[in-house]
Amino acid sequence: MTTLYASDSIDIAATVDSSAQVNSVVVQANSIYPMSVERKEKLVSYSQFRNVWRFVDFFISLGILLLILFTGLSAKLRTYSEKIPNKFFALWLFVILFLVLEYILALPFHIYRSFLVEGEFGFVNQTFMAWFSEDLLSLGLNMLFTIIPIFFIYKLIRKTKYWWLQFTLGAVPFIILMMVIAPIFISPLYNDFIDIENQELRAEIHALADKAGIEGADIFQVNTSKQSSKINAYVTGMFNAKRIVLTDNLINNFSTNEIKFVMGHEMGHYVQNHLWIGLFAAIIIIALSLWLTGLTIQRFIDKFKDRLKFDSLSDWASLPLLLVYLSVIMFLFNPITNSLSRYHEHQSDIYGMEVTDVSGEEAATAFDKLSAYNLANPEPHPFIVFWFYSHPSLQSRMDFVREYRNLHD
Repeated sequence: MTTLYASDSIDIAATVDSSAQVNSVVVQANSIYPMSVERKEKLVSYSQFRNVWRFVDFFISLGILLLILFTGLSAKLRTYSEKIPNKFFALWLFVILFLVLEYILALPFHIYRSFLVEGEFGFVNQTFMAWFSEDLLSLGLNMLFTIIPIFFIYKLIRKTKYWWLQFTLGAVPFIILMMVIAPIFISPLYNDFIDIENQELRAEIHALADKAGIEGADIFQVNTSKQSSKINAYVTGMFNAKRIVLTDNLINNFSTNEIKFVMGHEMGHYVQNHLWIGLFAAIIIIALSLWLTGLTIQRFIDKFKDRLKFDSLSDWASLPLLLVYLSVIMFLFNPITNSLSRYHEHQSDIYGMEVTDVSGEEAATAFDKLSAYNLANPEPHPFIVFWFYSHPSLQSRMDFVREYRNLHD
């Protein structure tokens, strides 16, 4: 990892006058890249917090759902909602009330993790009210769209014992629809998508997209610095809704060649059909999760029906319990889904090296900068990588791109 520490600045500054030395140390102490000692300490602290919070958040989420279940609140919300004669709108009201209740119960933890902690580590660029208004927008969108899968899953549960299979098959067109409309209609609700202002960079990305064979894609610069100082980029959408997106944080802090490698990597996901492979894998995981849920959930309901205030999975009040089962099963599937994702990331690293002419050192610097700007631990514990990481460790990726270019030059 090409890290320059504050002590290096002192050695360099020794050749100039004392005032220049002091200025050099101050600049280096506040440096994001190369990383200062202070920022390295922040990285370690942030990484440790995230590793602990992965487990804390999981159990908090389960605790809230179980609280709603065992206090009978879910059954009370169902009873209140059933006052509406129309079944669809009655269920929709239940879903809205449930989501609001869950949101309120989780809000203190959510504010702590997503606003206070992120702000403490220098990532939040919003006032609390700006952050909160966007969070409420996400809640509203959740209320709007989740009714569709929830309505169909309960309709199928009441009709057939193969509800888990029929729901999984029916989820495919819904997921594809969301992949098409989300980049066009939902993402712009949070940020401004404009043409890349740097004309030279714009031409480079267009040429790279042509070389990758991604035709008809819109290329945008998006102002994510409005919310956060973190770095990101992506290629998303399908059919005629393809979008190549560079965040302003990436553009402002990476060199042209570093950006080319990052975008070559992102284009690699699209060209190698990782979106479709990931969708197929997700469908299999959904089917298995729902099947396992269907095998065991009724026994749980039978055992605790007096406290739950419902006696069947077909009862809407079972929604929090259904989410508990799915959350636990998905958590246990993490190593499988993340292993596939890490394999795709490695394939895209190779593609990024092949489709661009950047050096191994430039590609490694891009990863090193991601570590510095996002406070991402380049060498996390292997178990954390195995269970939680959707990407290979940054250090392993830096080592790979350096070696790859040396072998192929």
